[in-house]
Amino acid sequence: MDIIAHRGFWLDASEQNTEIAFIRALSNGFGIETDLRDHTEKLVISHDMPNDNSMRFDTFLQICSQYDDELTLALNVKADGLQEGLKASSIENRHFYFDMSVPDMIGYIRKDMTVYSRYSEIETSPALYSKSDGIWLDNFTDERLVIDVLEQFIQDGKKVVLVSPELHKRDESLYWQTLKTFLNSNSQWSKYIGLCTDFPSKARDYFYD
Repeated sequence: MDIIAHRGFWLDASEQNTEIAFIRALSNGFGIETDLRDHTEKLVISHDMPNDNSMRFDTFLQICSQYDDELTLALNVKADGLQEGLKASSIENRHFYFDMSVPDMIGYIRKDMTVYSRYSEIETSPALYSKSDGIWLDNFTDERLVIDVLEQFIQDGKKVVLVSPELHKRDESLYWQTLKTFLNSNSQWSKYIGLCTDFPSKARDYFYD
């Protein structure tokens, strides 16, 4: 199972989406989830509205190029119309794009870019499902992992990245317990699953003890 560090492996919230958090994640063998926007016609890393201090996307890729290119980059698209710049970027790591608007998503698919569609308890029909490479599986209302839903996506040949509950300020214990039980009984499906978490080191200790 891929462990993907949400906005990098940060020890304090002020480190989110910073160089130190990205280096810490990659050097510990974790993937990274981060946020893409544009600013002054350049691709940048920024969850909120970008400014002149926002990290350039090419700087981020330079950091990533120094580590294992099998580590996954989950690229959260926060603005429309970034496809041309992203397609032209030299992204060596395994990666996928997600969370863009549905009309914008079509542009990624047309350019043969790896796209994950969203699913949650309030988004029960993933957009462009048949054309999506995977699913970003979220849960906004509780801490449950619905195994039947996860199994169906995997059986359909989709990879699935799970949003750990702490990203929504909820306790992750029950979710992780359910996931670990599932993985222990279905180890052949582990390669299809990723976990996006604020606690990557804790997750590694828990799932790989």
